[in-house]
Amino acid sequence: MIRAALLLAALVLGGCATPPVPNEQYFRLVVTPAAGKMAHPIGGVLEVVPFSADGVAGERPLLVTANGTKLEQRNYAYWTDVPVAMLRDQTIAYLRSAGAADKVVPSELRIGGTYRIQGDIKRLEQSTTGKKSAGIIEIEFSLIDEDTDALVIDKVYHSEQPAADDTIDAAVTAMNAGLDARSSAATPTSVFTTLPTNTI
Repeated sequence: MIRAALLLAALVLGGCATPPVPNEQYFRLVVTPAAGKMAHPIGGVLEVVPFSADGVAGERPLLVTANGTKLEQRNYAYWTDVPVAMLRDQTIAYLRSAGAADKVVPSELRIGGTYRIQGDIKRLEQSTTGKKSAGIIEIEFSLIDEDTDALVIDKVYHSEQPAADDTIDAAVTAMNAGLDARSSAATPTSVFTTLPTNTI
């Protein structure tokens, strides 16, 4: 009798058991190094300050939108670092590989630069609008003269790359491809290869 009761209790508890929680996933964006050196690099030090972003665009959970206006955070999917730090670090890595200046450094070193680059993240998200998944990146870059604090150039770079499917893995791959996008008329070259330093 006792054995039957225990068996019944086990069956009841087993039926009420919740499914296992999905594993948390962590993603990063990594820019491809420059294919060659810039023709007219900056003489001196180029500082890159920490990027900015409004609201959830600067948080670690990955974002998805179905209509371009409403954003939701993906469950159990995070960037390895906050986007303002991750994309700033990738900008520094790319500019160094391109020989954009004598030295390209994070502004925290406080060594005094000739120019500084600021970045403001407008969009960093997966879009499922029209049942077609895509990775969207939009960043406003500003180049500022350190001596006069004058704005030299200010441009917004936008990339929207199709994803292979609607999974978050495919969306991150598409966003990463957006760092090297060359197909859009609005962004004829890469987000990084068209940084304002090219025009000095």
